[in-house]
Amino acid sequence: MAASAIRRGDEVVFERLDLAEALGIWRHARGRIVGIHGQGGHPATVDVAFEGHEVLERYLPDLFRRVH
Repeated sequence: MAASAIRRGDEVVFERLDLAEALGIWRHARGRIVGIHGQGGHPATVDVAFEGHEVLERYLPDLFRRVH
């Protein structure tokens, strides 16, 4: 995913399903971007909330893809 395309409030899924499984989150779970960290409007990392899990903090945006 192009990091510049991600915005707070976007619904996302994991780009790599093996990462979801490693974190103990259902493979096709949808999360929501709740925080963006970076400079100059370009997200370096994002915080993603998945229902029933703690917020994933400061993950690379490329690990997720936006749900359209």
